Amino acid sequence: MIFTKKEKDPEKLKDLGEAIKYIKVLEKKINVLEKRIEVNEKIAQNNFSKFSILRFNSFNDMGGDQSFTLALLDKENNGFILTSLFYKDGTRVFTKPIKNGISEYQLLEEEETTLKQALDDKKTGK
Repeated sequence: MIFTKKEKDPEKLKDLGEAIKYIKVLEKKINVLEKRIEVNEKIAQNNFSKFSILRFNSFNDMGGDQSFTLALLDKENNGFILTSLFYKDGTRVFTKPIKNGISEYQLLEEEETTLKQALDDKKTGK
């Protein structure tokens, strides 16, 4: 950790020379922190920050909203949609990539709804 070693208390510095040394140490630590923040901001650009999930019935004769679709997008609206369709004989799971908020594959109505909700996510600030 960057601030684990406690430097001299700024209130107890004896002269200008000590104050300058203290400021230089703090300046180096601030520079290290700025570099760390810059690296973390670049990494964060690739994290999923927009999402939406929708449960639904894939077939009219089945209840319980056992099927679902999940959209995960980054700040550039890239990501994927994960869909699970539940039916009597089993479950099918598949994904569709999303680039710039658009899928090159045909989307189910529920997938379109989920994608739109993720794109309109107001919590992300976009």
